[in-house]
Amino acid sequence: MAAVSRGGLNTLYALKQEAGLEPGSIKKAIEDLVEAGLLHRSEGAKRGRRAMAVTDAGERLLVAEWKDSLDPRREVESVLRGVTVALLMDDIGEAIRFLGESALERERRQGPHGLGTVPRESTPVDLHSAMREIYESRRRKMEAEVLSEFAINLMEVAKNRKGK
Repeated sequence: MAAVSRGGLNTLYALKQEAGLEPGSIKKAIEDLVEAGLLHRSEGAKRGRRAMAVTDAGERLLVAEWKDSLDPRREVESVLRGVTVALLMDDIGEAIRFLGESALERERRQGPHGLGTVPRESTPVDLHSAMREIYESRRRKMEAEVLSEFAINLMEVAKNRKGK
């Protein structure tokens, strides 16, 4: 709803092109929002595109509850979308906080970083499990580093905005 209300992405095509959201994966959510009276869709226009607008009730819900959707345990794409929502809601501080919390969540969940010596009695399945665990740990480490870097960059943006 924030992308429609604050981001100007008011068609499925715009959501796909600008936000990388696949119409098939969000169509049900949009239908549910329309049914709940939180979103309005126009009748088909040029090329069948239907413009969307957040209703007054939808806007009240968005303002009141957007932070509830921020979950630092979600995959990185969801974290980035959450940061975008925070920025669309004009809350750069919350965006920075959420990036930091998401990075810390990944740091907390890190496991072993190396395979070490593989015991002779290890089965291929044991080896597979060990390799997956190491891969996941290193992936979380990389995600934590990237999310922390994003938070630092946003802090610079906020600092520059205050200086103007």
